Amino acid sequence: MTERLSDKNPCNSCKVDRQIGNPNRWECECSRCDNPNDWKNDCIKKLAEYETAEDEGRLVILPKCSIGDTVYIPIDFQNKIYTGTVDGFEYSPRRNKWVVKIITDDGEKCYEAFDDFGKTIFLIREEAEKALKEMEEKKYE
Repeated sequence: MTERLSDKNPCNSCKVDRQIGNPNRWECECSRCDNPNDWKNDCIKKLAEYETAEDEGRLVILPKCSIGDTVYIPIDFQNKIYTGTVDGFEYSPRRNKWVVKIITDDGEKCYEAFDDFGKTIFLIREEAEKALKEMEEKKYE
C-alpha cells in the first residue's frame, strides 16, 4: 500500500492542522515547520500520478461493493428483481470497460458495468424495487 499523504501533516508538532474540520488544514503557519511546501509538492505529484493513470485508462475506481455482496437487478419486461452475488471484477474488451461479474440465485452469470450501479443494479433491495416501479411507469407513458 502506498503512503497516504493526505493523513500527514507537514509539521508533526502542529496539532491544529490535523483537525479534519479546520478550514486551514492544508496551511501550516507553525514556526517549527521548516518546509511545508515539500509536503504540498508531494501531494501535487501524487495527484498528477493518479490523473495520468486515469488518462491512460490504468486507474479504476471500483463500485462500493465487495466480492460476496448481494446485489439486486430489476428486469422490467419480466417485472421481477433478480438477486445475485458479486463474484469478481474484470475488464471487458468487448464493452471496453470494467464490469462486475455476478452470479444470480438461479446460477446464471451476468456482467454489469461499474457505472450501472444505482441505475440498473443496486445494493439495496428497496432501491431496486423503486427503479422497477419507475421502469413500469415509463412503459405506460
